[in-house]
Amino acid sequence: MIITIASFKGGVGKTTTALHLAQYLGKRRGNRNVVLLDGDPNRSALSWYERGQQRAAFSVMDGDQEPSVFDHLIIDTPARTDPTELLPVADASDLLIIPSEISIFSLEATISTVDVLRSLSENKYRILLTMLPTRGLRREASAREALKQSGLIVFNAGIKNRAVYQDAALEGLPVGELHSRAATSAWSDYQVLGKEICKNWGTK
Repeated sequence: MIITIASFKGGVGKTTTALHLAQYLGKRRGNRNVVLLDGDPNRSALSWYERGQQRAAFSVMDGDQEPSVFDHLIIDTPARTDPTELLPVADASDLLIIPSEISIFSLEATISTVDVLRSLSENKYRILLTMLPTRGLRREASAREALKQSGLIVFNAGIKNRAVYQDAALEGLPVGELHSRAATSAWSDYQVLGKEICKNWGTK
């Protein structure tokens, strides 16, 4: 399966999502045939992986390389994807994931692509709400309703805004490899996302 992560605004957890989804699929399969292709010019995923001395349940390759063997390929794209590039990206993927925080600026950037996304089949893409408040559901519910009213399809799963991701980045490890209550809660968000993907896209 090929999953591409693209965003229209920086700072919405695009690379964090790519890393943790790769970790979920790698741990689920119990092998190293999950590859994260780091296509972001900053090479943040590659730096994260190298800081952790390659102890993740997946491998990371430079975006200029081309993996020859994989069971699942996660592609981290440059930030601020041009909406006109979405169709070829989606065509080359089994699933296009578009992270969006719930600020008005992120929502407007996502909603502005509605015509492009509507041209895709419903199983080709999902919006992933990220940076969600850890308490209270009102703002999240409002964001979901705004996207729904625009005709966009959103994951049931959502990713909370947790400081522990910064700790994980410093260690170069997926957050689930840290030993704290906050890390366990953060990893749980991505487990819920991974299970939703595996259920609806039939990944093995």
